[in-house]
Amino acid sequence: MTLTEAAALFKEGNDFIFTSHEAPDADGIGAEYALTVVLRAMGKKARAVNADKTPLKYRFIDEHQVLELLDASDLEEKDLSSSTIVLADTNDIQYTGAMADLALSRAGRILVFDHHEAKGVSKDESCSVSDASSTCEMAYYVIKELGQPITPDVASALFAGIVYDTGSFGYAKTGEATFEAALDLVRHGAVPALIHNKLYESSSTCVLRLRKAVLSTLELHERERVAMQIMSKDMLIESGASYEDAEDLINVPLQSKTVEVSVFFKSNSEGVLRCSLRSKGFVNVAQLAQSFGGGGHKTAAGFKCPYPLDTIRKKVLELIRPTLPD
Repeated sequence: MTLTEAAALFKEGNDFIFTSHEAPDADGIGAEYALTVVLRAMGKKARAVNADKTPLKYRFIDEHQVLELLDASDLEEKDLSSSTIVLADTNDIQYTGAMADLALSRAGRILVFDHHEAKGVSKDESCSVSDASSTCEMAYYVIKELGQPITPDVASALFAGIVYDTGSFGYAKTGEATFEAALDLVRHGAVPALIHNKLYESSSTCVLRLRKAVLSTLELHERERVAMQIMSKDMLIESGASYEDAEDLINVPLQSKTVEVSVFFKSNSEGVLRCSLRSKGFVNVAQLAQSFGGGGHKTAAGFKCPYPLDTIRKKVLELIRPTLPD
């Protein structure tokens, strides 16, 4: 499904429920917020419901408190059966956590709306634009197709998502269209300095303590081309930071000239272990993640660890080794 076809679906339908992946980030939240607000302005019934709370540092995106938490949403059978459930910034329904069971069994229709290749759905259930920088860039063009005005709050939400998912316009999929969208969003009220401050300069000192602990675990392998870091449950609790506060730490080793792949094993406060993977582009980390039931795209992927830490570390390194440049 193209963006034009997705816009037609939004124009023709009347009931929509947006959701995003577990631990939603700025791109998913920005797209959910913007599309929900715009569709409501068109007279549609639209809601945004996530299985997990919006992380504190991204709550500024939800200016009018549109996003709901599933446990407090009171979604009814009739709401689901009459609605199109839109998976924003989510290419696999299983990544939506507790929303997955509801969507699979009760939704009137499902639409994957993401800039990663969709998994487990048919072509008419997916709008996946793999060369888009972000889901928020996709949402921007859909809103333009709908002919709807972009209010300052919508502009800010979309701009925040684009900034986040492009690494402040530095990642490979940042293209001419991305800058054109960003410029138009600034013209409609997004303030880059303010959004940058909210995203990157508003964390607590708890985050500094967590970063110190995580960076102390840094290991370099394969002639310093692979970096590994670990965040234990105890580190998280002792620092007082949140799980989401650690998400940017995976990018730190990539600042080194020699590091091609950054691997980050991180436990949440319940002890659930996940692995995040980042690459400068030579190594396709999505393929690595898929080996363990995860996914993502070439330079950013992840999975829930099916083995204890010591075992999964060895297995991940064994898979990375033959993919490295000579």
